[in-house]
Amino acid sequence: MAVILKVDGLTKAFGALKAVNNMSFTVNRGEILGIAGPNGSGKSTLFNLISRIPFGATSGAVQFEGMPIHGLSDTAIARMGVIRTFQREAVFASMSCVDNILVALEQTLGVRGREAERLADEASERVGFPRNFHNMQAASMPVFYQKQLMMATAVAQRPKILMLDEPASSLVEHEVDWVRDTITSLNADGMTILLIEHVLPLLMTVSTRMLVMEQGEIIAQGHPGEVTRDPRVIEAYLGSAA
Repeated sequence: MAVILKVDGLTKAFGALKAVNNMSFTVNRGEILGIAGPNGSGKSTLFNLISRIPFGATSGAVQFEGMPIHGLSDTAIARMGVIRTFQREAVFASMSCVDNILVALEQTLGVRGREAERLADEASERVGFPRNFHNMQAASMPVFYQKQLMMATAVAQRPKILMLDEPASSLVEHEVDWVRDTITSLNADGMTILLIEHVLPLLMTVSTRMLVMEQGEIIAQGHPGEVTRDPRVIEAYLGSAA
């Protein structure tokens, strides 16, 4: 399969602490790469470095579709089709739900007016975000609908690669089912997905491959069933006593 994303020696140092340390891996076009690891292992920092939101790497390189992007601005990277969501519900709280989507569309795709509204409607329908919630204030939405809004905002920007940071966090079982079904459906349509998730049954179900991080480094990668049986992964999650 063709490689869509290549990460080579990516490192982020905060003084003496290396939050991400010399990470290298590839992502194939059309796959779902699941990323797991204990809290503080550097997963979200890795997304920050790829997207340059809110900061880039100390060293290393990132290529997207064969082009280096680690020196570009966050906006330029998003306009190329690398779109991310965030661990927490990152919405413009005082704005309406639809305006959250429209702002993102103007920033990345440069569209506004009726075309932007059409894309917002399509993305909302695509992920199941209720159209009748569009004019409600984003801050008034329960967590689940804020998650849906974040997903709709990301999908509306027509990502070539979608990076999802813990989309199932704080959700109950039937809401996690929505996350699973939405990710599976988007991937079936050809979207490449990077998925950070602590809900391991979800991660193992949807991932083509898994990558596990510990202290900023990759400790295992491969098929989900093989990775979760790796002694290093078991120790990272459960401790040496396991």
